[in-house]
Amino acid sequence: MTLLRQLIIVIATLFTLLFIGSVVINIHNTRTYLNNQLRNISQDTATSLGLSLSPHMAKGEMSIIESKINAVSDSGYYREVVITDIDGKTVIERVQPAVTKGVPAWFINWVALDTPQGEAQIMAGWKQAGKIRVSANPGYAYSSLWNSSVVSFWWFLGFSVFTLLIGVIALRYILQPLRTVEAQAKAICNREYLVQDQLPWTLDLRNVVNAMNLMSTKVKEMFKEQADAMERLRADTYVDALTGLANRKYFDIQLNQITKTRRTSSTNALILIELNEFRNFTERKGYRAGVELLRGCGTLLEEICKGVPNLHYSVAHLSDANFSILAQDLVEEGVFALAEKLSLSLSNLQERGLTDSSNIGHIGAAIHHGQPAGQLLSEADMALRTAQVKGPNAFHIGDSKVDDEFSSYSASHWMEVLSNVLAECRITLHRQAIMSCKDDTKVFQYEVLLRIHDNDGKLIPANRIIPMAKHLHLTQEFDKQVISETLARLVRPENTGIVMAVNLFPMSIKDSSFVAWLIDLLRKNANVAPYIAFELMEHGATDNLDALRSWVERIAETGAKTGLDQVGKGFKSFNYLSGLKINYIKIDGSYTRDIHENKENQFFVESLVKFAHGLGIFVIAESVETIEERGLLKNLRVDGVKGYGVSKPTKWD
Repeated sequence: MTLLRQLIIVIATLFTLLFIGSVVINIHNTRTYLNNQLRNISQDTATSLGLSLSPHMAKGEMSIIESKINAVSDSGYYREVVITDIDGKTVIERVQPAVTKGVPAWFINWVALDTPQGEAQIMAGWKQAGKIRVSANPGYAYSSLWNSSVVSFWWFLGFSVFTLLIGVIALRYILQPLRTVEAQAKAICNREYLVQDQLPWTLDLRNVVNAMNLMSTKVKEMFKEQADAMERLRADTYVDALTGLANRKYFDIQLNQITKTRRTSSTNALILIELNEFRNFTERKGYRAGVELLRGCGTLLEEICKGVPNLHYSVAHLSDANFSILAQDLVEEGVFALAEKLSLSLSNLQERGLTDSSNIGHIGAAIHHGQPAGQLLSEADMALRTAQVKGPNAFHIGDSKVDDEFSSYSASHWMEVLSNVLAECRITLHRQAIMSCKDDTKVFQYEVLLRIHDNDGKLIPANRIIPMAKHLHLTQEFDKQVISETLARLVRPENTGIVMAVNLFPMSIKDSSFVAWLIDLLRKNANVAPYIAFELMEHGATDNLDALRSWVERIAETGAKTGLDQVGKGFKSFNYLSGLKINYIKIDGSYTRDIHENKENQFFVESLVKFAHGLGIFVIAESVETIEERGLLKNLRVDGVKGYGVSKPTKWD
């Protein structure tokens, strides 16, 4: 029950008690007054009649006496008029019934009026001839008392209702700051840190509002401090202090993750960039000029990679004049185009005045086809050395290829194949369980995995599909099919209560028509919408926080959930999580793989878990392969784990 309602009940109760007390007191006072009046009237009338009847009694004029008694009795104001002689014998007696028309019987029984008698002597000369007793009729007194009570009741009731309404309006106004405080508290729970600028004039409420404002500010600062602390930790461990890019340690972790992961859903490339004669340049121009050249080169590489639509990448400074780019989800033509663009852009460093030579550097690239990290790095280094032989600012891509029937497909052939797949809905869904860390037997949720077959029914590798779908701008169509099929299966009885997570391409949430389609579909399937979650890669989704925030809020209105995948892979500040109402995050596998052997990753994951739990966000660890990794993640209070060491994908029939 709300405070306002409680106050209204208390006030109404007090008014009721006051009303009852006032009515009772009013009736009692009126009753006492009327009793006194009846007594006075009876006595005055008896005295008056005694004096007026004495001469007639002395003369024996009984007819006159009787006529006067009748006149008094017939007036109706007297219930009883009795004349007795000296011996007490009744001479004349007139009795009238009490007239109580319009007065309820319960009222008469509840408020009984006394009927006192007035008594006087009748004289015959100097001798007493008899007595007269008069009792006033209480009927009129009851009518007067009833009418007075009714009028008092309605007047007081009306005044009470009016006063109560005024009191309720005043209370609503006075307690308005409490509703604002309630909204402020709910906003803090929803990761919104509002501060009330308008303070109430009531001192106690003003103190409450000031305390809430202080708490909101402190909570916001606390989460910011936690995020900043994690950023400092990550910067100290994985960021190159000279350029602000990822360092060699981070590069090794990412390269290891890309080459060891069992999920082959992407085509990856390693690109190495080496500045030419960098040591000679620093000897000629000085250390500061060398630092500026390195920073300028890092900025240039970031600019070029950001300019490639939907590119998932990480740039690192390896050592001295050596840089690297790990690019994911690219077709081989895309790797060639990126390397060529990098090669042509190196001259910008001379145009910006960072170097005085036109022979700036060289680029070598190798495409990952399942080879281990050492071999991939060796192939990229060999390609770099080949580029150095070609001439200034040249690039070269290694010849390592996988010979399968899909490698010979042209873009037009891929368009035909994928269009047929979409038209005929030739997709197969698998699912991989994400298990609870606290309970080894409990499924936290499932992740939907897509498998596609060609015209002949052969399975097309995912690392072929995803890059080509991006290249041919068909990602949204695949997202639509997977979502529609997932919702259609969730309505089946055997899938009741399970939560399915669907991975979406980042470009889908930026398309207003796709978002409108999805919202409409979820509303049509409102009964199962709470059991579907949409996962977005942190790298692409957080580029536009306003669009992401709008997406999360609109999806939440339907009951569906939103999660972020590969969290921590980029170098974005975690402050964005404070204002984003997502349901869960998935820590990138580069932090969880072999975490039992890496103290730095342990501390980082522990800090991220504490930060996320403080915001009410669940945390899932990816790429969990061993019992040791799972046990340590459980100790770090991670909520769920996913990986081949936990559960393998199975066909979702």
